[in-house]
Amino acid sequence: MTDLKWEWIPGIGVGPMKFGAPIKNFIERFELKLHVPEGTTPEEWGSFIIQDFVKSVTTEHGLIQTVECEDYFGFRGKNLIGMSEEELIAHMGSDPDKIGVGVLYENGSVQTPFDYDALGLIVWFEDEKLISAAAMEIIDD
Repeated sequence: MTDLKWEWIPGIGVGPMKFGAPIKNFIERFELKLHVPEGTTPEEWGSFIIQDFVKSVTTEHGLIQTVECEDYFGFRGKNLIGMSEEELIAHMGSDPDKIGVGVLYENGSVQTPFDYDALGLIVWFEDEKLISAAAMEIIDD
């Protein structure tokens, strides 16, 4: 398995996964496991997982749309995973564009999304700690 300490470049991709690139180019190299086949959800997107959900990749028409990480998500020399809300805001240099409503899960955890729309980034906090980061292509409205 290759190094999974991936750095995020806004609008470009996360690590070797570039937005718009064919997922087939990465299946063998990263031992991707198909999690949801394309066309089986209302959005019609598919998803692949790496190392039992440590990282996941969402696809549309076989092309990479989003990359989500729960172990390491590097940006400007630091791992965002594990940061507090204050650390993230300081590191990003601005408040998020939007702080969503907390989502209560069956296990009792509450996760709150912070959106940096202009950068194509959504992060999730649980107990004031960043637990997941997902990046996507930047869409100009």
